[in-house]
Amino acid sequence: MTGNKKEITARYNDLCDLIIKYNRHYYDLNDPLVDDSEYDALMRELLDLEARHPFLKRVDSPSARVGGYASPTFSEVPHDPPMLSLGNIFTPEELSDFDARCRKGAGAGGFAYSMELKYDGLAVEVVYEQGRLRQGSTRGNGDVGEDVTRNIAAIGKVPPAVRGAAPGYLSVRGEVFMRHGEFERLNREREEIGEPAFANPRNAAAGSLRQLDPAITAKRSLDVVFYAVGRASAELSLHDQKTLFEILPALGLPVSGEARVGTLDEIREYYDHWLENRHTLDFDIDGIVIKVNDFGLRDILGSTSKAPRWAVAWKFPAREAVTVMESVDFQVGRTGIVTPVANLHPINIGGVIVKRATLHNFKEVERLDVRVGDTIKVIRSGDVIPKVIEVVKKEGGERAVEIVPPDTCPSCGSPLRREEIYLRCVNAGCETKRLEGLKFFASKDGMDIEFFGPELVARLYAAGRLDTIADFYKITRESLLDLDRMGEKLADKVLESINARRRVPLSRFLQSLGIRNVGGHIAAVIAEGAGSLGTLFGMSVDDLMKIREVGPGVAESVHGFLRDEANRRLIDDMIASGLVVEEETVERPADSAVSGKTFVVTGTLSRFSRQEAEALIKNLGGRAAGSVSGKTDYVVAGDSPGSKLDKASKLGIKVLTEDEFIALTGEKSDE
Repeated sequence: MTGNKKEITARYNDLCDLIIKYNRHYYDLNDPLVDDSEYDALMRELLDLEARHPFLKRVDSPSARVGGYASPTFSEVPHDPPMLSLGNIFTPEELSDFDARCRKGAGAGGFAYSMELKYDGLAVEVVYEQGRLRQGSTRGNGDVGEDVTRNIAAIGKVPPAVRGAAPGYLSVRGEVFMRHGEFERLNREREEIGEPAFANPRNAAAGSLRQLDPAITAKRSLDVVFYAVGRASAELSLHDQKTLFEILPALGLPVSGEARVGTLDEIREYYDHWLENRHTLDFDIDGIVIKVNDFGLRDILGSTSKAPRWAVAWKFPAREAVTVMESVDFQVGRTGIVTPVANLHPINIGGVIVKRATLHNFKEVERLDVRVGDTIKVIRSGDVIPKVIEVVKKEGGERAVEIVPPDTCPSCGSPLRREEIYLRCVNAGCETKRLEGLKFFASKDGMDIEFFGPELVARLYAAGRLDTIADFYKITRESLLDLDRMGEKLADKVLESINARRRVPLSRFLQSLGIRNVGGHIAAVIAEGAGSLGTLFGMSVDDLMKIREVGPGVAESVHGFLRDEANRRLIDDMIASGLVVEEETVERPADSAVSGKTFVVTGTLSRFSRQEAEALIKNLGGRAAGSVSGKTDYVVAGDSPGSKLDKASKLGIKVLTEDEFIALTGEKSDE
């Protein structure tokens, strides 16, 4: 910042006051006022001002504080040693600078770093004395936290006692977080009873851990990972982070399964991998954590009053940003559903310029109470289309334009039909529906025809070379070369990719047809149950419903699609053009007590995550369902199972404890 001393001082004081306010809302009220990228930018500006003008630094500067403040609602717990926060870096150049500082400070070269995921949750400390849990606390301001022992004890992954030869005293530090499935379930539940939804999983985890009633915490499936020891008895011999991540699981304390030790180049590869693949995780991360692996070198490097010199967080680019909604379009999808799409003042989110974001449906528009001209928050996650998640500032007067649902299809002009929360164009001849159906057929979720992107589909459709999905198998080299910007090599690759999809299993074929209510999983279930296309053609609605996981809605949708004369002609045309739909071959595991049975896992298990239990069921030939029904054979109930256990009791379904489940699967207990 340039300017006179008075202007610089005023800006510095504004930054301090603003960041202190944001800290309180984020850490103490679980109600963030700005996204992480805006907060980080303000903090970096503050640090830069303090570095260039040391006389400015206030006693209460946010740069000297860790996290939030301890709430007076809970008893205070001192941290010994203090729970420090981490400094942030954002670029490969800053990583190199961090490495240079570590080497200079340690007076050594060639040492290794540990790499961990940076979980987006709430930092905690858990103390074990003589092997048993004695206290749990939040980080608070780093020196003093909040006593949330009873709530910590209600988290299934936090053992009441450590295993093996426990040290006399052990304090471990980690992160409490909430997985996406539980976050979505919790918000649905809150909306049903009229309570406001949590903004994100981090807020939901913080709000759940800081409940006055531990029973509420127990009902919410919180998770935890541990990554550090605060203090331990002498008998616990730790020399580096790698050893720590071996010892903690042996004590029954969960750690990140993605932790690594390696070189600077391996850190860069690790960062790039998780930046690209973080959307595959069922929990939020906002970067990676890098630490000097050797504890002896850490002692040499030491810490500032706020952060260790031997560790840093390499933050990912922002996935959220704030901008203005300039207008709204109505987009028609392949099934005819009309979706409101926001046109945005362009913003950079995670290195991508975003100009459009979905509003999902008109019920969501009503819930958000959003209008054209409002300042909104947009999130972008992985390959998912950006979406509007919050109105940050409402625009008043004539500048705000209400979003009114259309009465007719914006593509073909046909009257729209209201279906629950959706508006749908039911005109079979709608040009946009037909084009979107063709794009879906070629996409990864359809036939997965390589080198056949949506732009090529649109060009062939506009040129009259694609009219139905059967026409994909009639495309010739000449018809491709007639297109602008189509060379011989690309044309040959397109033809090769089509030929690679002339023989497909029944499940892939069903998935590509775009039948309502039939995604990849249900397509595989139906294909396994039917075996062949010929058999499927002859199945009634009742026959389809005999297939596990197939309810009346799916059965009627599949039956209606296959009995439609136009669809049958289309399928016959595809087969006549060279498509071969192969019988479904299913690798069946050896017979077991699990094979062919449907399980629902509910509550918190002590020796498995829910995902691990469901994977085991599937590996043994069983089915893992998400809800209890008359087709459920077993419910596996852990701690705090909730309403699924009640429904199982009403339906007379066998309920298994975790030990009974282990005995049924033949797995050996690790206890």
